[in-house]
Amino acid sequence: MKYIFERNPDTGDIFRREFNNYNKREKLENNMEKVSLYDYLGHAAGTELGQEVATAARKAGVKGEIREVSNPKYRGPVMLWPKAFLDLYFRGGLNEGTSGKQLLKG
Repeated sequence: MKYIFERNPDTGDIFRREFNNYNKREKLENNMEKVSLYDYLGHAAGTELGQEVATAARKAGVKGEIREVSNPKYRGPVMLWPKAFLDLYFRGGLNEGTSGKQLLKG
């Protein structure tokens, strides 16, 4: 089953519904904990994946935050995303503005 995720810009609540089903949507737990892709995946995501996630977030109206990090392998900014958004993204959630193929398999 493929899902669309939507964010209410006034409340920040995140909803999901089946692709092309506008009659029923489910409110997801308002888990606005924000994490980096590194923290979420357990390894460096790389530039290409980071850009794909950022594009999907922008299309869905999900806002990220920037955090500065410094470690032996990387020093600079990283994006933080709501964990609920990343859960949907990596479980194959689709945005109707995409080409219709599954974004990623987690």
